[in-house]
Amino acid sequence: MKKVTLQMIAEQVGVSKALVSKALSNDPAVNNSTREQIWKTAQDMGYRFDKLRKSSQFTKTGNIAVLMPEAYLDDMEYWGKIIRGIDKELSGYDFSMMLSGIDISLEPKEGMPSSISESKVDGALLLGHVPEDYIKAIEAAEIPFVLVDSNIQNVEYDHVLANNYIGAYNATMKLLQSGHRTLAFVGDMETALSFKERDRGFEEAAKDHNSNASADDQARITWVRGLGVSGRGNYTNSEFMDKLRSSIVDEQVTGFFCANDMLAIEALRYLTEWGYRCPEDVSIIGFDDLTLAEFVIPRLTTVQVPKEHMGSRAVKTILDRIKHHETVAEQILLSTRLIERDSVKVLHTVETVEPQTE
Repeated sequence: MKKVTLQMIAEQVGVSKALVSKALSNDPAVNNSTREQIWKTAQDMGYRFDKLRKSSQFTKTGNIAVLMPEAYLDDMEYWGKIIRGIDKELSGYDFSMMLSGIDISLEPKEGMPSSISESKVDGALLLGHVPEDYIKAIEAAEIPFVLVDSNIQNVEYDHVLANNYIGAYNATMKLLQSGHRTLAFVGDMETALSFKERDRGFEEAAKDHNSNASADDQARITWVRGLGVSGRGNYTNSEFMDKLRSSIVDEQVTGFFCANDMLAIEALRYLTEWGYRCPEDVSIIGFDDLTLAEFVIPRLTTVQVPKEHMGSRAVKTILDRIKHHETVAEQILLSTRLIERDSVKVLHTVETVEPQTE
């Protein structure tokens, strides 16, 4: 079947190709009768364009803003894949993406991108640690928005994120099933909602194991603090090295579950410098499945986050929110998957609680 083009529609209606493009983009410069005629002709000819674009009730600009802290622009390994998913999905609906970095040190009055302040978009996707005062300002401007892997926990907002709890639960169970009984969570769990959920999965896995284990097979857990994330990216502070060394020397930890891959790689670097071998002496599991996880030595066992799918699902959610302002907000959890590589040593195989499913 021959692909229908804008030029073919223009010839059928008897107008210019540029006018057809404007009409399908819902440009208000096109009068209503002409726009309706072009829409109907395009539909009859089988031209694919999203129904959302066919009614000025739902859209005015054909643009979706994507807002993220400026520091994230240097982290295209994680956020770049989410943005790729957003861009691919938007192109299928003939929408354009307007990407902006936010200087989180500025108040919304000063730092809000013009895409929002000048109402150049029909909706917004807010990635990661976008400050809450920015979210409130976008809400006050009555621009529909969806949070994506945000640090804000508010049931009144649409939110797309990975199932961090289950991913962490299953990663911790992997360590327990491999015979590790002294475990540490690496990371400051209060710095991100995702970290908090990963810590919850870590603790629940140990609790469930202990509820079914004999007295001499109980797991002990501890925390290595001093690493986390913020709107300025990952950070490490002075207490981290002391906590990590203490976990090995004093707590005799053999299994580390890290809140993300970068923290796992940082922990691995210090442990290697101190003469500890992975996985011979210590086992390490990360989270996110960054490309780097496959290239460190040893290759890092980690939890895969469906980053492109998060972006794609966020687009579908914002388009639905634009059409249906009053529907109940959704908290959308996408499945994670444990990727087993070389950084976990099996001390001995044991029966323990079955991993949870999504």
